[in-house]
Amino acid sequence: MSESKGGLWARLFGARDEEEKRDEAAKQEPPAAPVAEAPPVEESAPAPEANGAAVAEEVVEEAAEVVEEVEEAAPAEDAAPAAPQPCQACGTPRKGTLAFCEDCGFMFPAQGTVPAAKPGSKASATPEASMAANSATRLQNRYELGTLVNERQGVHRYLGVDHTTGVGVVIVAAAVEAIAVAEDIPVAAAAVADDDIMPGFDDEIPVAMAVGGAGGAWPSIAWEKELIEKAKHPSLPKVLAQFAENDTEYLVLERPLGEVLWDAWDNPDVDARTRYGWLQQIAAGMEALHKAGAIIEGIRPDIIAVGTDGVPRITDLSDLLPLPVPANAPIKASLYTAPELVMSPGTAEAKSDLYSFGAMLYSLEYLHHPLEQKDFEKPYTPLQITERFPDVHPLFLRLINKTFTREPFTRFPTDEMTKTDPSGFGELIKTLGVCGRAFDEVRLDIAAWTTTGMVRTGNEDALTVLHGVDTRQDDLSEYAMILLCDGMGGYDAGEVAAAMCLNEMRKFLLAHPIFAGLVGREPPKEPFDAKKYMDVMRDALKHANKEVYTASRTPGKGKRGMGCTAECVYVDSRNVVAGHVGDSRVYHIHRGRLIQLTKDQTLVARLVELGRLTEEEAENHPDKNQLQQAIGGQPDVLPGLYSGRMMRGDWVLVCSDGLTNHITNKELETMLTREAANSAEEAARRLLNLVNLRGATDNATIVVVRAS
Repeated sequence: MSESKGGLWARLFGARDEEEKRDEAAKQEPPAAPVAEAPPVEESAPAPEANGAAVAEEVVEEAAEVVEEVEEAAPAEDAAPAAPQPCQACGTPRKGTLAFCEDCGFMFPAQGTVPAAKPGSKASATPEASMAANSATRLQNRYELGTLVNERQGVHRYLGVDHTTGVGVVIVAAAVEAIAVAEDIPVAAAAVADDDIMPGFDDEIPVAMAVGGAGGAWPSIAWEKELIEKAKHPSLPKVLAQFAENDTEYLVLERPLGEVLWDAWDNPDVDARTRYGWLQQIAAGMEALHKAGAIIEGIRPDIIAVGTDGVPRITDLSDLLPLPVPANAPIKASLYTAPELVMSPGTAEAKSDLYSFGAMLYSLEYLHHPLEQKDFEKPYTPLQITERFPDVHPLFLRLINKTFTREPFTRFPTDEMTKTDPSGFGELIKTLGVCGRAFDEVRLDIAAWTTTGMVRTGNEDALTVLHGVDTRQDDLSEYAMILLCDGMGGYDAGEVAAAMCLNEMRKFLLAHPIFAGLVGREPPKEPFDAKKYMDVMRDALKHANKEVYTASRTPGKGKRGMGCTAECVYVDSRNVVAGHVGDSRVYHIHRGRLIQLTKDQTLVARLVELGRLTEEEAENHPDKNQLQQAIGGQPDVLPGLYSGRMMRGDWVLVCSDGLTNHITNKELETMLTREAANSAEEAARRLLNLVNLRGATDNATIVVVRAS
C-alpha cells in the first residue's frame, strides 16, 4: 500500500495537527466553570468519550510510538551512509527512493518492515510475514523460495528452485486476503491532459489498485494463471503448479533460461534473419497476450532470454496489465512505458505495446545499451533517429517511426490494415520479417579502373562489370558480375585472347537462368546455392578456354601462343563466388581482415605451397610470373573455385598482376580499411596512382566493390 499523501503517515500526522489546533483554541477561550468530580468507574468499563477526543488522543499516542520506533531505528549521525541499492536487472544503483530503475525500468522490491499487528488480529497474517515464514521451508515439500525480485500490489515474485527436478522456477505468491485488502486503497492518480507538462523522468508516479481482466481480480494468482494458459505461446513461461499453503496462494512458473537478449543480439555470428526472427516470436507472444486480455507495460531486452533451442522467452511477467487498462492502474512509468499509460491509463489499448516494443528495438539495434534520458527530446518524445544516425536504413526508420512514437495514431496499423489488424501487431510482425531479409543484404558501391602503365605501349587487359538492382514489393536485390582477363603473349595477340575470353564467358554466363536478372529477365526465386554458381562458372571458363585454344590454332582467328588469365566473380547482397585461371587475383576483406580468395596458378606459387620457397623468396623469384595454367594454353583447364559471405563493411577486389606486382597484401588491407574506407571510387584511383608512381611495369586493372 502506498504511503504517499493520503496514506497512513498523513492520517497519523493529521490527527496530531487536529490535537494541536484544539490546544491552541483552548488557550484563547475563558476558563470553564468547575465541574463536579465524576464517580469512579470500574476498569473494565470504557470511559465516556467527549466529541471523539479520546479516540484522537489514542491515535496520536500510537503515532508517537511509531515515530519513536523510527527514530530509534534511525542510524547514528556519524554512521557511514548506506550504499545505494543496486538494480537486480542491470546493476545500476538506485537513485534516491525511486520505485523503479531509471536505466531499465526494473521495479525495486518493497523495502522496510510492516509494523507488527496486535496478537490475535487478522492483520497479523500479512503477506510478508506469511511468505517469510514459508521461505524457511520447502513449499509442498518441493519448491524453495529464493530472492524476492518484484512486488506489486501484494503480489510477490521470487526466484526459486524445484528440488524434484533440480531446475530453477519463478514463484508468484499472494496472501489469500491480499485482494480484499487492496480493494480499499483509494484512487490517487489523476489523468494528465495531453497538452499538460509531463512529469519529469525522476518523478514517482502515484499508483492505485485496479480490478479487472480475465480470471477474476487483477493482480492475482488466478488472473495471471488463466491469462498465461489462454495465451498459450512458446515465448511465455509455462504454468507448472498452483496451490495454497499457510494462508498464501502460490503460482509456480517455468524460469526460462538462456542468453540475455542483449548478449545474443550483439553476437557477431548471428545474422539479421535470426535476430528479427526472435523479435517476431516475441511480438507474436505479445499479440497472444492481447487476445487473452493483457498488455506488457515495459518489454525490455533484459527480461528476454534466448534458449539453446533458439526460442526467445519472456522471463518476467510482473509488468502485465489487464485490457481494458483500469483508469487507476499502477504504472511504473519507465523510459519504455507508452505515454498514454502514464497520462491516462484508461485510454490505453494493445497499441500501447508498440511503443515499448519500438523502444526495445531502438536500444538493441542502434544504442546497444538501455534507454537514457538523453535519448529523448522531452519526456516520451524520442529524439528523431536521423539526427543521430543520418544514414540509418530507411526500412528501420519506418519501423521506429511506426512504433516508438508518442502519438498512438501514428503507430501501426496503417490505414489499409486498421479493420483487420487494430493492434498493429500483425503488420509489425510482417515488417520484422522484411527487416530480417533486408538487413543482411548489403548495397554495392562499385568502381573499375585500368592503366596502361609506365612501360607498355598498349593495354592487353580486358574488363566487364555488369551491375543490376531489382525490387519486388519490399524486397530489394542487388548483384554484379565482374569479368577480368589479362592478355599474355605480347606481340602474339594477348589483347585478342583477353577480349575473346571475356566475350565467350559473358555469353555463356548470361544465357544461364541463375543470371537472368543481369539481362532484365525475372531473377530466380530459389534459395542461393553457392555450388550451383561455382559449377556454372567452371563450365564458362572451360568453354572460354576451348574457344581461345581453337582460335589460336585456326588461321585468321588468332596467333599461336596467345592466351590470358581469367577471373569470373559474382557478388550479390550476401554472397561472393569466384572462378579463376592464372595469376590475376580476387581478394575479400571480411570483418576487417584481408583474405586472398584465389591461389596463383604459377610455378613459384606451387613451390611455396610445397614448402620449397618462402613467401619472401617468391616475391623476388625471376620466374614468379611463369604460369602453370592459362586460358588458351592447353585444350582443357581446371579452374579454381571459391565462395564467401558478404557483410556490411566488407570489400571485394579483383585485379590483374600489374597491381599486385607493386602493392603488397598488407598495403591493400590498409588502403581499403583505413585510408580510403568510405568510397570504392576513391580506393580504386588511389591504388592505380600508387602503381604508376612505383613504375607500373605492366598493365594494371582493378575492380573494387564496397559493401555498405
